Amino acid sequence: MSKFIFTATIFLCFAANSVSGQNIKAAAFDMDAANRAIQVQIRAFETLLKKGDSVAIGNLYCIDARLLNHGSPSTIGRADIVKDFGAMIRDSITGSGFVTTGLWGSDEILVEEGTGYFAHSNGTVTSRGRYLLIWKKEDGLWKIFRDTYFSDGKIKKQ
Repeated sequence: MSKFIFTATIFLCFAANSVSGQNIKAAAFDMDAANRAIQVQIRAFETLLKKGDSVAIGNLYCIDARLLNHGSPSTIGRADIVKDFGAMIRDSITGSGFVTTGLWGSDEILVEEGTGYFAHSNGTVTSRGRYLLIWKKEDGLWKIFRDTYFSDGKIKKQ
């Protein structure tokens, strides 16, 4: 009887391992598709800033997002992020452009590195710099979870 139990246990272990190995194959992460989705969100940010829609910009961020500001405390949460972008828009900073220079991660978290600028509505560039964004899926969409921007310094007047 004990030989039967031992044989049955070994058989069940091999069977369970074989089945789990076939059924729990993770789908391959498509970085190109993730990059395309991120680019859609970045172009949306640029368009919404130009339109002056701070609420829609806020919706590009996770509910628990943070702006890691230089020289001032972090902006925490979507509601305060909307206020920050509202202040920028009231200062007529409605132009922007961003270029992704690197993207790493998985189907859960992406880290984007890039360069960009902000400008007044008349086209005068107010800041050029580099940024890091951490993207996280929320409600099935890639949204900004952490945002930090590093200015390259004063813009030379032309």
